[in-house]
Amino acid sequence: MKRILVLLLLICACGAAWAEPARFEIPSTEWGISFDAPPLSQKQDRRNGGNYAFRANSGRFNLSFFVETPQGPGATHDDTFRYYWPQASRNQMIDKASVKIAPGASYVRVQYDILADLGGRKLRMRNVNYYIAYAGKWVDVHISMVEPGAEDEQVFTEFDNSLRLGPRAS
Repeated sequence: MKRILVLLLLICACGAAWAEPARFEIPSTEWGISFDAPPLSQKQDRRNGGNYAFRANSGRFNLSFFVETPQGPGATHDDTFRYYWPQASRNQMIDKASVKIAPGASYVRVQYDILADLGGRKLRMRNVNYYIAYAGKWVDVHISMVEPGAEDEQVFTEFDNSLRLGPRAS
């Protein structure tokens, strides 16, 4: 835990970058995911049967997404949210007062802050999960930013407005 907090503190020193279009084709499917985000580095992915996981970062901005066979009944964004959010919300570091749930046509969006104490210094990380049902899969897209400032709100807004799942690019 202490190492994670130290890492988060070091990441705080890095500034946020401007968003740029990104697209990732999901293996073993006929579709992909696209969004606008700061230029991503340290990209890692993992495949397990029909499931896929990806993560990357850009300074203080972090991204991960998981594409999985449904873990319960239902095929809607709400079904995906009702399965994953109760698990994620168990995190003791979530500032419960910061939780904002916004169902939409393209996803269910959940925003929340994680608060940590690093040797007497309070550290805040803004998190957003997008719960999506698409093409027989459940998708959990997660973005976060350490110590976001007012100038970083544009990164969250651009990601919100650009997140799309759709057929493979030709």
